Amino acid sequence: MMFPKTHHVLLLISAYSLLSSGLATAADAGSVLFVKGAVTAERTPAVSLNRGDTVLDDDTIATGDASRAQLLMIDGAKIAIRPNSVLRIDEYAYEESAATVVSQSDNKSVLSLVKGGFRTITGAVGKEDRSNYEVRTPVGVLGIRGTNFAVLLCGGDCNAAPNVAAGQPIEDGLYIAVTDGAVVFRAQGGEIVVSAGEFAFIPMATRVPEPLDEPPALLMDDELRLDADGSTNLSGFDSKLGTRRSPDTNKPGGQSSAPDDGSSGEAPRQPVIGTDADGSQIDITPGTTPQQRIGRMISFATGPFGGASTHSGTQFNEPAELQLDLSNNLVGFSGPYPAQAAPLTAAVDIGTSANVETGFDSITVLRWGRWSGGIASAVVPGNTGDDSVDLSNQSLHWVSGPDQAAPAMPITGVANYTLVGGTSPTDNLGNIGVLGSASFSADFTNLRVDSTLVIDIAGMNWTASGTGNLGSIAGLPPHLFFGNYGTVSIDGVAAGTGQFTGFFSEPGTTSDPAIPGGVGLTYSLQDGQGAMTVSGAAAFANP
Repeated sequence: MMFPKTHHVLLLISAYSLLSSGLATAADAGSVLFVKGAVTAERTPAVSLNRGDTVLDDDTIATGDASRAQLLMIDGAKIAIRPNSVLRIDEYAYEESAATVVSQSDNKSVLSLVKGGFRTITGAVGKEDRSNYEVRTPVGVLGIRGTNFAVLLCGGDCNAAPNVAAGQPIEDGLYIAVTDGAVVFRAQGGEIVVSAGEFAFIPMATRVPEPLDEPPALLMDDELRLDADGSTNLSGFDSKLGTRRSPDTNKPGGQSSAPDDGSSGEAPRQPVIGTDADGSQIDITPGTTPQQRIGRMISFATGPFGGASTHSGTQFNEPAELQLDLSNNLVGFSGPYPAQAAPLTAAVDIGTSANVETGFDSITVLRWGRWSGGIASAVVPGNTGDDSVDLSNQSLHWVSGPDQAAPAMPITGVANYTLVGGTSPTDNLGNIGVLGSASFSADFTNLRVDSTLVIDIAGMNWTASGTGNLGSIAGLPPHLFFGNYGTVSIDGVAAGTGQFTGFFSEPGTTSDPAIPGGVGLTYSLQDGQGAMTVSGAAAFANP
């Protein structure tokens, strides 16, 4: 049976290892070619970087005001990081030894632009398999086709003097300039390919890519110019601000042979709104220490689990408790485990199952998916039996929030949320259905939430409507909720029960900034005979 609703949410301080590869220490990712000013690697503890120092897989490189760094990565890539920037090395692996048989999928270059910008000449990773290279940004993901490119993230501060004096006001978003090869940018709003000598812009507000005839002057930073041989000649762009130049194909890497006259001087400061690994926005002002990963809410639902016929639970996960794939989809987490006595927590791993129907909403930064097929593991401390989850005839559905602290919750008002995504509902008999519609509303004055579902599965129509409690009235943190579906009908006949649970999160777009922008919800339904259970996940936004 289901355990008491107050047990559905637990805040844990214990750690579940993120290192699914089994490596005990971070691997070398590259070395420092050049440092100017204050440059640090955010580790535990943080260290100052100097020329010749090693940078590691999982390092976060931060440059201070008027500071710069150039890195030489293990695959030969060169990265020049501009002032007031934060670049995280999420994963970097390369093996070229002929004596070792290495799959191309083992070579990886995954970077996250948290703040500011950089210019790079890419190395061997990505030339063998383009899918092995990506740069994550708050508005989408960059892939390559063997290239030399620059990116700049503006989130509210690029218009500070003297930037505006150099030209038109700079709109918030991601700017891309390509010197050689091509960049493909993918986001919720679409896809754009940027070739040599071209520019593109992805607005922070809409995430819809668009080509540019000229980039903002701030993107053309003479001190970031990298040549294919590691020197600092011009890299295909005219030093006159905003002018586009065709690459010189007579020089390796498509570089221009024009000398660097230093006419543009030091690049202005560029404090911006950065993001964490999952694209959630972080307000980082000049001179402050970059915010570390915080953790995120996870809500999940499945059929038979731990002795319960249906199960739905929500729990905050510290960064070390989460396991994510390269697209930030959930492959491991800590979640509430059904128990009649004291609440228990299980460390759940995808095991031999596969992540299907994964989705992402770039405005709310909510992600969702379901594990299907195979066996997922669930380790419960103290349990001696088999806690694995057989997903051959059912699925485990999940929705994850942004990597950030809980939102400030309003104490009055009402908000209605719109469905923006979710998984196909599944039952415990191997059937996959359709979520026809869903609604969610919150009464913050009375700490109440309402949920409705319309599902078609196995030739039957299920409708569910119910009410739940929000925050302290349910014995939960303020941004969490739990409820029961008081009415569950199958083909028009009231014949079932159900539960739902979830969380409120930021960011999002809303007419009232005091209202949280997103909601993650999972649900479990059961027919009157207990023979059929249906579960799923849904993500909502407040327009």
